[in-house]
Amino acid sequence: MVRQIAAHPDEFTLVGGWDPDARLAARRREEWRPTIDVPMYESVEALLAEPLDGVVVEGIVADNLAHAREALRRGLPVLLEKPFGTDLAEARETFDLARRKGLHLQLAYLFRYMSAVEEMLTRARRGDIGHVYEFRARLPKDLNLYAEHVDTLGRYAGGIFFEMAGHVIDFMCSVLGRPREIQRLLGHHHPSAPGSFVDNGVALFRFDRALGIVEVPALEIVPDQRRIEIYGTDGALVIPHMGSGHLANDAVQPLDVWTRDAGRWERHDLKAAMLQIRDLREFAAVVRGAKRPNYTLEHDLMVQEALLAASGM
Repeated sequence: MVRQIAAHPDEFTLVGGWDPDARLAARRREEWRPTIDVPMYESVEALLAEPLDGVVVEGIVADNLAHAREALRRGLPVLLEKPFGTDLAEARETFDLARRKGLHLQLAYLFRYMSAVEEMLTRARRGDIGHVYEFRARLPKDLNLYAEHVDTLGRYAGGIFFEMAGHVIDFMCSVLGRPREIQRLLGHHHPSAPGSFVDNGVALFRFDRALGIVEVPALEIVPDQRRIEIYGTDGALVIPHMGSGHLANDAVQPLDVWTRDAGRWERHDLKAAMLQIRDLREFAAVVRGAKRPNYTLEHDLMVQEALLAASGM
């Protein structure tokens, strides 16, 4: 987010930042300084007293909703990193606060704005592949990052599944609506690391006339296996690899399409969308009143409910 704001000074101005850990704030400022100098405020009150148009909240997951409410109470729209909190009642309280104040609260699900994802969802919703009866997604994390994941996510019962599954549950609910039953298998399957960290999870979602399957392992060594598949009575849509939100991605984002009319697989190589900037542009446009949100609060809360249930939380 900081890099994208710095790269688009004609669109955004980064007023400053705050973090409850002053040492972390200072370290981030030094990391960012070659690109942009971000003033770090000594208190959240001092930062929120500035003439701001909106606030981005990203930090320790368990604390993010409290930070979001602090901004909302001061009348500021919020762009909130996912997953947004660990407690469903707190999520509902935060969403209700945004509704009561008439403020835009947007979830930063950055994969929403990938070219292949947008094309996939458009085709599925308008019926290009007929009645959708199955959604399947696999979103692994690199085994080399295992210790980091244990350190940052070990406090959450859902482990790596809780961290990553929301991305694809978001897509699944966009196509199929609210699941009416959720079953989960969450395990600690590392062959030598002790503990109970959930490093391999699968959840099955039952809809009125469809099934959804979401897989999230933290044990991956095989590259390019972030895969989404949607099957319908008239065809299928497959993203063979979704890429990463933080690492370098290919210049194209492929979508494989099979329809009854074509009778064959067709690959659509779509120009890759720059991630993070689309979240920011959507946020700014809604705050300005130039458009309605692409995703409603009701949808985002439905996704969070499904994520927490599937994560055993």
